[in-house]
Amino acid sequence: MIAVELTKQLRRARGWVTLSTMAAIAIVLCVVIGVTQPTTAERIGDWGSVTTDTSGLTLPLIALNAMLLFLFPLGVAIFAGEPVAGEAAWGSLRYLLARPTPRWRVLLSKAAVAALFSVAAVIVAVVVALVAGVLAFGWHPLVVLDLQHTTPFHIASASFSAPEALARVGLATAFVLATLASTFGLSFMLSTVTDRPFSAVAGGVGLSLFSRALDNIPGLHALSPWLPATDSGTSLWTGFFTVPFQGAGVGHELLVQAVYTTAFLGAAFVWFIRSDILT
Repeated sequence: MIAVELTKQLRRARGWVTLSTMAAIAIVLCVVIGVTQPTTAERIGDWGSVTTDTSGLTLPLIALNAMLLFLFPLGVAIFAGEPVAGEAAWGSLRYLLARPTPRWRVLLSKAAVAALFSVAAVIVAVVVALVAGVLAFGWHPLVVLDLQHTTPFHIASASFSAPEALARVGLATAFVLATLASTFGLSFMLSTVTDRPFSAVAGGVGLSLFSRALDNIPGLHALSPWLPATDSGTSLWTGFFTVPFQGAGVGHELLVQAVYTTAFLGAAFVWFIRSDILT
């Protein structure tokens, strides 16, 4: 079932257009930020800063920071919100379910392939930014300024060799993907309850934006640790580029994402298995 679904998705232009767009946006970011103003320091997160002409490894960090707010959630929501709703809209879903295959296997295959493409959307952007950065500025050690501890008399920074920096970029990418799990879960759930893919995509992106909006309301700060997407939670990856390594809060963020994602996907399976789609 997974192989069949994967083949089906690979033949659709939507997936390739989305991946190409993510790559193109990463290239545009690299050109505008990294090439036209190479000596300008760029912020990453709340307390980090990198100077683009010092190493090509700065550009993946800039891409992660710039695309995390909207573009990554949008890419994930597109892949998660279309699989079921799209086939329902085309009228092919009922014929698919008429086959002697358990519904849970059908939905599981769609979820697995959607997750694969969602991961690819983020990785493509990071890899393209990395390649463009190395071509433009070389394979040099990465230096990250620690603005939190920098004073007029002392510049605090952390330096990483190129291989170590690459490993930390990979770890940061994995964490960013984890913070997008709730967006994936809600978009996929909405895909099972509507025959309009746009509604499922909008719901997933809306979750991220609405959650961030709640996080920025002073009177609701008590809810912040339990919201699916917050500025502080999604920027925790920047602590991976400090010395010493700052991982406080990472475990809690992963737990929150696991709870929301499990709830959304569980609801999707329950609805899909019990709903009367064939009539």
